[in-house]
Amino acid sequence: MHVGIVGAGLGGLTAAIAIARGGARVTVLEATEQLSEIGAGIQIFGNVSRFLVRWGVDKIIGNNLVRPVECNTWSHDGESKLIGHLDMERMEKEQGFPWWVVRRDHLHAGLTESARQHGVELILGARVTSVKHDARGAQVRCSNGKQYEFDLLVGADGVKSTVRESLFPELVPRAISKIAAYRAVLDYEDVYAQIPEARSVLRNTVDAYLGPNGYVLLYPLSGGRELNIVTAFATEHTVSTVEDVDINEFRDYYKDFPHFLRKVLKLMNATKRWPLLVLPPTKAWSNEHKNVVLLGDAIHSMQNHMAQGAATAMEDGVFLGRVISEVLRGVISTREAIHLYEKQRIPRVWIKQQASFVNGQMSTVTGTEQLKRNSASALEVAAYDQNPLQPKVLPATYRRWQLFSSAESVPGILAYDAEADADFAVCEYLQNNGEVDPHTMVVKSLRDKWWNTMFNNGAERSVL
Repeated sequence: MHVGIVGAGLGGLTAAIAIARGGARVTVLEATEQLSEIGAGIQIFGNVSRFLVRWGVDKIIGNNLVRPVECNTWSHDGESKLIGHLDMERMEKEQGFPWWVVRRDHLHAGLTESARQHGVELILGARVTSVKHDARGAQVRCSNGKQYEFDLLVGADGVKSTVRESLFPELVPRAISKIAAYRAVLDYEDVYAQIPEARSVLRNTVDAYLGPNGYVLLYPLSGGRELNIVTAFATEHTVSTVEDVDINEFRDYYKDFPHFLRKVLKLMNATKRWPLLVLPPTKAWSNEHKNVVLLGDAIHSMQNHMAQGAATAMEDGVFLGRVISEVLRGVISTREAIHLYEKQRIPRVWIKQQASFVNGQMSTVTGTEQLKRNSASALEVAAYDQNPLQPKVLPATYRRWQLFSSAESVPGILAYDAEADADFAVCEYLQNNGEVDPHTMVVKSLRDKWWNTMFNNGAERSVL
């Protein structure tokens, strides 16, 4: 099977690795002449870090992966009050895998190297200009004048997806709130030189400052050499494209936030206003032949308040890789594999889109709702303030309202294993559609899936 992937972003590269590991020949078509990613920070929770560990990508990235020791949530008023705390060791225990923070370009470079090690063909300067498909496969024409043919085509080409437009021209991403994002990366030595007290405040932690209509998130990058700043604020107009913003106007958004935080934001010389576009849920992510399929922002862009946009695209790629491996082993057909991909991923992603929106609402409430939110986590803060030698025990019924950092509140999101889910989906499908042995009560096709691994597991191949 020859699989083509349009787009060498985080989702496309993850899909390339996962599909190649399943045994397919993989070609990635990337529009740009040079592989790169925006150097802002990204959070990697257990639902994605598990694959970086399994595939050895964490070793490629090395010290540029940062594992914070805690996540603190602060109120915006006065000099800020702790309204939420999470010990990262506990988070890792809940999820089973680390919570890392990393620059997007460092993560992208690690995935790129891993893809090459897995035998993926990367073709740069190949912007897809047209897509055609029939029962035999998919054909794409690129700006380099070349045409490529694939048994399966995966559209991982982002929010402005050419592949999506060829399948669903009426599907257009839109802003569903007036909240926009702002980003910057600062050198820690510059921060320390201009704000001496930052050495005691900015530690190896994730710190979120929540206020009315907006918030600010700070965390370290690049082995602790850089400080990532990502903020959100509700503007007076709906933001649908990237806009220039006057830096003083941006700073004024946070004029009522803590003095220390305002000093940090003053070190930002420039930023842009980034839209938070969302695609509505759809019943299908593929064409009628099930040989052109979409993943990531190309089909389910979401707001960033759960730090799950890129993670969800990467989950898509992992899931696809697993079900396609079953096609190559003769367990299911390509049509069945894409059917299972849509059946499992569409409702899961829609839930994540909604969770992101709601968490954004909770992080930017005003007035009495803000006071109620802050007091809701008083129990959590009280547990943190206990004697450090004593365990931080919370009642079993306690649930954190800060969803993006709470595996106990949203375990279905943060403790999810896309590969295991894909395998179970295949097993369930075989079970529901196979012939049952009346004596053993075992479904023949399900037995064959496992039994044939002893006798029909492919030719010799290197184990990566």
